[in-house]
Amino acid sequence: MGTRRTLPALAMAAALFVGACSSSSPTTAPAASGGAASGGAAASCPYKFAVITHGDTGSFWSVVYKGAKDAAAATGCTLSEVYGSQQQGQAQPDDNAENQAIQDAINQKVDGLAVSDHNPSLMNPTLASAVKAGIPVVLINAGCDDADIAASGAMTCVGQPEAFAGKQAGARFMAEKANNILCVIHQSGQNLLDRCNGIAQALGTGATCSSGDAPASGPACTELTLSVPNAASNPSASAQQVIAYLQAHPGVNAVMTLNNAIAQGVQAALPSGSTIKLATFDLNSWDISAVKAGTVDFVVDQQQYLQGYLPIVFLQLYKAHYGASVGGGTTVPTGPLLVDKTNVTNVEAGAAAGES
Repeated sequence: MGTRRTLPALAMAAALFVGACSSSSPTTAPAASGGAASGGAAASCPYKFAVITHGDTGSFWSVVYKGAKDAAAATGCTLSEVYGSQQQGQAQPDDNAENQAIQDAINQKVDGLAVSDHNPSLMNPTLASAVKAGIPVVLINAGCDDADIAASGAMTCVGQPEAFAGKQAGARFMAEKANNILCVIHQSGQNLLDRCNGIAQALGTGATCSSGDAPASGPACTELTLSVPNAASNPSASAQQVIAYLQAHPGVNAVMTLNNAIAQGVQAALPSGSTIKLATFDLNSWDISAVKAGTVDFVVDQQQYLQGYLPIVFLQLYKAHYGASVGGGTTVPTGPLLVDKTNVTNVEAGAAAGES
């Protein structure tokens, strides 16, 4: 993937990881830290980490899990659990099941937790109890808010700041003179609202994206919350609702979907010759083909491989190197990367390697 990984935080993490694997690492460490063997990357890691998320095993989350497994292999550490609470095809994650999995991992006395903080009011007290018990926590994907990081006791969150990603998308549309934007919400979740609200902020129309009828001209961001049950699993019906909205509001000149299944349905349903620009969040193989074909303008890639990989490295550094901590209580961003025709070939190579 080469040129994609330009984040300063990632460069810092890579430098630290090289240090962790080199002969300059401490030859001994306190017993409570488990120790760090010297002499190179082949040294084994005595730590067990649990990866617990609200995700499923689909195209997005499987890449997160691959990142975690690759990092465990690189560090020599063990993953005691890779758990996603949402079964394939379910409309919503099971937050209670995820929270119970976190508690189970605490009871098993794992050495560290990488957790998506999908329901902070439920999960923050459980995560704080892990930290109190001496188990370090890194949040992934969800919970990337300074207040939630503090409340959970996590050292950092590795993920995409959603409002910022929305701003980047909105700014891109603005530059293309497509500023009357319909933001399509396929399921409940504050992160999706944050994406839409970021678009509104980029357009300069206020702090939030409006609901109801889109105006005849922009700048404007208007939300459409799909009424189709389990919308992402029924993209055809979802697309028909979007198309009906566009027919009733002909001034809309850009559609931002927050899920690529919805984008695929909308793209297939748009009439031939439509000038409406279409973009979406979260990369998969269809997105890559659509960007290459020019039927999708751009995709917001949150580089989820890093959301699996970096937390394992951060936890290993913390345990083996006397509490070395990354992030300073704020988010280590893995996105957004806007994928368009200028960089899609490089991204496609990463996808072929299972890293996108």
